[in-house]
Order: sequence, then structure tokens, then C-alpha cells
Amino acid sequence: MHSALKVALATGVFAVGHSLLASTRAKEAVASRVRFGRELYRVAYNAQALLTFGGLVWYIARRPQRTLYRVRGPLALLMRLGQCGGVAFAVAAARATGVAKLAGLDNLVAVLNGMPVTQVPAAQGPEAADGNGVLRARGPFTLVRHPLNLAPLAPFWLTPHMTTRRLAFNVVATAYLVIGSLHEEKRLLREYGEAYARYQSAGVPFYLPSVDRQRRVRPE
Repeated sequence: MHSALKVALATGVFAVGHSLLASTRAKEAVASRVRFGRELYRVAYNAQALLTFGGLVWYIARRPQRTLYRVRGPLALLMRLGQCGGVAFAVAAARATGVAKLAGLDNLVAVLNGMPVTQVPAAQGPEAADGNGVLRARGPFTLVRHPLNLAPLAPFWLTPHMTTRRLAFNVVATAYLVIGSLHEEKRLLREYGEAYARYQSAGVPFYLPSVDRQRRVRPE
């Protein structure tokens, strides 16, 4: 089997497993069988995601590859800056959500100290509604509805050195990020109902930023 195809299949297996574990059914199954399963699901999920992604990277690194193109000079520098911009965008989106909340660390600390547990996030989004039923969209969430799924595209695609195995990973990973955003929309709409529907119709694009659409969402 061709090396690039193996990389694509391995990435697909990781994506499917990642998606299944992120589903509401998986969360409810753990919550019904494990003490503090609901409260600690996110921190456990993130831990397994890091471990399995590390295994995927290790597997991909061992596959043979062929260079498709290599960019040098000022253009390569611009591409690296674009990659850094994607990372900065992800950090800003994580901060807007709350890094401790996103990682599940706030609930872990609460459980360890016998304190009340905060609301368990339904997905990666502006989830806490105010008294008027408006989601608190901050930072990148005023530009696109799924900035944490958009941010990786810059590091993926703006690499000055594109190889066959990297291309295979990028194609499958990009498809997964877009499809995953569609599933997140459903989870958030099911969890927050009319509040999220208003956010959807507030002029904030689904996945790619747009300068042509008037945004009516209020950053906080």
C-alpha cells in the first residue's frame, strides 16, 4: 500500500475515533457508569486526544515520503508567519472560551477539592448565555463560529515544505475539521436552542471569515 494512502487511512481512523469519543452518546455512557464521569470527561478526553495524536504523528513520521515542493526565501518566511498567525488565532479562541474550561482543568480542580462543578461544555463554542439568552461571543468567535477548527488550517497548509505524507494528512484532517464543525453546530443548537440559533443568524460566518457580511453579534 502506498505510503500516502497509509497516512490518509491512519489519519481517518484517528478522526473517527476522536469524533466518536466527542459524541453526546459517549459522554452519557461514561457519565452513567463512572463516578464523576460527566465532570471529568473533558480532561480525560483531552488526555487521550494528546496521546493518540502523538501516536499518529509517530506513525506518520515513520512512513517514507516524497517532496512535492519546497519554498525558500521571503515567501517561505511569509508562510511561516502565516503559520504563527494560525497558532495565535487558536490561542485567542481558547482564551475566549476559557483555557481551563476548554481543557477540563477547572472541573478537575473542583472535584479534587470537593467544590461545586461548573457547567460541562457541550462543544467548543460560545456557550455561556447571559440573562437575555445571548451567547457571549468574544474574540475570534465574533469572526467565525468555529475558530478552533479553522485555526489549524494555517499551520497545515502554509508549510514551505510539502511532502506526500503531509499532503495526505492535510487533506483528511481538513475534511475532518469541517465535518466536525457541522457536528458541533448540531450539539450546540441542541444544547442552547434559540440562543445558539440567534448566534447563527447574527452574521457570523460558519467556518471562513467574511468581510462582506454585517455582524450583529455583540463582543463582550
